Amino acid sequence: MYVIENTANGRYYRKLGAETHKYTDIEHATPFSKWKKAKQKADILHAAISPIGEQINFEVEQHKFYVLKNQNDKGYMNQVSWTAPKEEAKLFASEEDAKREAINLATAMARVGVELSFKVEEI
Repeated sequence: MYVIENTANGRYYRKLGAETHKYTDIEHATPFSKWKKAKQKADILHAAISPIGEQINFEVEQHKFYVLKNQNDKGYMNQVSWTAPKEEAKLFASEEDAKREAINLATAMARVGVELSFKVEEI
């Protein structure tokens, strides 16, 4: 996966809507599956800012993300389900964050009598 870094402040591009975006931490960055698509977006961002005299560059970086796969092989965890397709899975910027979330979710569900477990998968 690829992300776009704003080299002026070390923050990452996050798409909010069709024409809106913001810069955020890596955990919330918008990932691109292809380098070429990320590079095109970085070039567009640079072209939009350079006419106003700002010396801001955007770099495309490769970054590993992690998802939680349901141990029953029924899908992936996202914001509303633990049986979502992989494309809709919640992304974690570090393996440790993903493991922590898996433990917290399994613990919370066990308290209400639901047995649930996940394995961390790199994408």
